Amino acid sequence: MSTTSILAASASETEPLLSSNHEPETEPVWNRNRTPGRRTASPYWVIPIVLVVNIARGMTLSPRIKVYNEIACRAVGSVNPQETFLTLLVADGCHSPEVQARASKIQASIITIMSVLSCGSTGLWSQWGDVQGRKFIFCVSIVGFIIMELVFILVSGSISAITRRGELFILVGPVFEGICGGLSVFNGVFHAYISDCTPDGSRSRIFAAIQGMVFVGLAFGPWIAGIVLANTDLGPYSLFYISIAIQLVLLAYVIFFLPESIRSKGPPPQLDLEPTPPRTEKKSLVELIKKLTIAFFSPITIFKPRTVDDGVSSRKDYSLTLLGSALFLYLLSTAVYQLKYLYGQHTYRWDSVQLGYYMSLLWISRATNLLILLPFIVSYFKPKTPITGATTPESIALELQFDKRLARASLSVDALGNLLIVIAPTSSQISFIAASCLSSFTSGGNPALHSLGAVCLQALGHSSETGRLFGAVGVLNAIAHSVAPGMYAATYGRTVSTYPKTIFCLAATLLSSSVILLGSIRTKARR
Repeated sequence: MSTTSILAASASETEPLLSSNHEPETEPVWNRNRTPGRRTASPYWVIPIVLVVNIARGMTLSPRIKVYNEIACRAVGSVNPQETFLTLLVADGCHSPEVQARASKIQASIITIMSVLSCGSTGLWSQWGDVQGRKFIFCVSIVGFIIMELVFILVSGSISAITRRGELFILVGPVFEGICGGLSVFNGVFHAYISDCTPDGSRSRIFAAIQGMVFVGLAFGPWIAGIVLANTDLGPYSLFYISIAIQLVLLAYVIFFLPESIRSKGPPPQLDLEPTPPRTEKKSLVELIKKLTIAFFSPITIFKPRTVDDGVSSRKDYSLTLLGSALFLYLLSTAVYQLKYLYGQHTYRWDSVQLGYYMSLLWISRATNLLILLPFIVSYFKPKTPITGATTPESIALELQFDKRLARASLSVDALGNLLIVIAPTSSQISFIAASCLSSFTSGGNPALHSLGAVCLQALGHSSETGRLFGAVGVLNAIAHSVAPGMYAATYGRTVSTYPKTIFCLAATLLSSSVILLGSIRTKARR
């Protein structure tokens, strides 16, 4: 899954992800206040939604890459205009560096547009959901996903007026999905739904389980697509139709079966639109833009250096500043996954089925790490603290050291995976796949970084600002996913004809820099 999905999960918790509290969670994960004759909101209602959405997206990941290449192939004029889309990728010209560079730019444009628009719409939809309920926001998100699939169908279809302008028309999809909030809103609403119907103390367990379902869905999607294509006469573009069909069924499930998690609904949120005199209209617009800009970037100020007073002297503590910088570099590095797909298809001439299996294998690796390997590592190596949690300076320092080591180890192995791709011979598919899987097995860095931030706040005596910290992480995530695609696309476009592995060198450099910054975080006990 993308990096945006995991961050949203972490931001929904009010305690560190790797909490030092070993007390078992005994509270049920369903709402005790049942109403006779009515379905009661429960996290279990969300499981099929998360599974189906991610299976549908996983099914169409590979066909999307194929569409990007086909649009780029037409745009650079590598084939005869009379040839059909089905024969485009057979032409040698469609594997040229120019086509690959153009395809990476198309992909980057789609991701950037969707990320930017999601940044602006997420707050609005989240506020609306808090007042009007979660079901409507679920519907909005699913409709956005369906519109995106429809655009891919139109671009890859036989309507010449659209296909000739495919490079422009395909941008309609991310515009609509971004306005609907995309994965940012979807992840937020299902975590909000779970929060509505679970008591404090049980959310950590259920959030972890739901996150596992995200990766399970993404892992099984390409495999299902491969089975469909291998055992039927359907082409790769039929997967878009299947994806839309199952999401329409899911939409009906949300409308008719999903119980609302918010009992009382208030009036819809109102914007302050007081009439102003014509002469102040321009000034008011400037002030509004200024307020929106400040509201968007103000959470990042939590990463500024803090003044620590130990009773004898005061000094500046840069732990959160270093953490924020390291986290941003890590988020930038995760964008290399999108280019891995293009690189694999370009270098090894994979078809849609082969590329789908590769994607699925990466998601399986991530799911295995999150659901099996990471819990074992945490339970075995985590410092043993009292049942009341880490309260003394010494115990807090031990927790901080553990989170710091786990984060640095995960990011170091991730950097190693990218370096191995650079070192391994280009002709070896097995080496490329193995190194990619090694990077996927480092998804523990994400929750470790979140936990490290929360413990840093606790060590500084500001544990009440944990919610604000996760909000700031969300802003960093949005900024990184707006900048990174263009950065990687520009790098890949300039080097694909000479040394296409440059993108992996860039990712390894970013991750190594992040590890160095994390190493400078203070872990000694503060009194």
